[in-house]
Amino acid sequence: MADLTAASLESLVTEDFPIPIEPRTRRLESIDVLRGLLMLLMALDHTREFFGVSTVNPTNAQESWPALYLTRWITHLCAPGFIALAGASVYLQRQRGKTSGQLSRLLATRGLWLMFLEVTLISFGWFFYFPSPFLQVIWATGLSMIGLAALMRLSTRTIGAIGACIILFHNLLDPIHAENLGRFGNVWKLLHESGMFMANGHPVLFAFYPVVPWFGVICLGYAFGPVAMMKPAVRRRVALTLSTAFLAAFTAIRLINHYGDDRPYQHFATMTQTVMSFFNVEKYPPSLDYVLATFGFLLLLYVAFDFAVTQAWLPHLRSFLQTYGRVPFFFYTLHIYLIHGAAVLGTAAMGLDWHHWIGPFAFFGGPPPGWGFGLAGIYAVWLAVLFALYLPCLWFSRLKARRRDWWLSYL
Repeated sequence: MADLTAASLESLVTEDFPIPIEPRTRRLESIDVLRGLLMLLMALDHTREFFGVSTVNPTNAQESWPALYLTRWITHLCAPGFIALAGASVYLQRQRGKTSGQLSRLLATRGLWLMFLEVTLISFGWFFYFPSPFLQVIWATGLSMIGLAALMRLSTRTIGAIGACIILFHNLLDPIHAENLGRFGNVWKLLHESGMFMANGHPVLFAFYPVVPWFGVICLGYAFGPVAMMKPAVRRRVALTLSTAFLAAFTAIRLINHYGDDRPYQHFATMTQTVMSFFNVEKYPPSLDYVLATFGFLLLLYVAFDFAVTQAWLPHLRSFLQTYGRVPFFFYTLHIYLIHGAAVLGTAAMGLDWHHWIGPFAFFGGPPPGWGFGLAGIYAVWLAVLFALYLPCLWFSRLKARRRDWWLSYL
């Protein structure tokens, strides 16, 4: 299909959102830079899991401390940001000339491909053992893409309304538990309640990202697509308004302390612990409070990065983050193998039980005796991982930029 003219592109946007559009390059850079930051934060969380010495729950106000708590909490932004930006990217592809049928086919096939890679290549990277299916963010993204493919003939507002309804009301399903559903219990774990699939009393599959709420997230991300196409000052104003609304709603619902999360916050002896408890929201599955809080902060980051892009500020930092943001799946796969492999080699070099990292329960039980670092060591390893993967990501991002092979769209 021929490229759309600027006039016809603007008419598409203004069907639902009568706002002038902005040239493509800068709006995409803002998204890539934000996505790059999220990928790096995700790697920090996984570095902590393989190299951390602490066995406490990092977001538990009674066990944790502020530095560890923040190290974990900031990574809460990654999954909702990654999946929402995937939805926004689908909208932007639609504005580049793809029909609803073409997008539906692309989303369905890409979703199936991601799900296949999750249970094979990615799961093996986590455990160095096969089979150990580990259904996480890639699985949820793939299944959400398939769901979004079925909605491509609907208007942007309708898709956004579906996403909003799912996020607002899915916690009403919390009283339903897989253990009470008999043979349908495992299906429920795929849909709404995270947990392990059991067969003959043994775990055979780990499902930590139930798809229903994440499908709501990708729909909201798709509905944000038109905002990303607005003029810079307008889109930042809209994004800032949305951020304020999300954070205000989170605060109000959290203060009521009844609906929106199955972890009511508690008052502790210190203000620090109380604040930690207030923001300790459920990710598995993502609660209403979790989505409101993370979306609020994600939109603030989007505004900050978009302003930096349009003002040409921090070019080296933006270029660094954009390198990772343009090849998220490539980086995601490499970093798992690198971090896990480094943990195995490091444990073996210290004469410790490196077999601890091999098998279906690798890293679930905490580090092997004698292994691990404090936060300073974790951050040092994390930086080493980032710089080790910079050149491969730069090479692959340049490859994708200069070639249009169909298979590159699946990586």
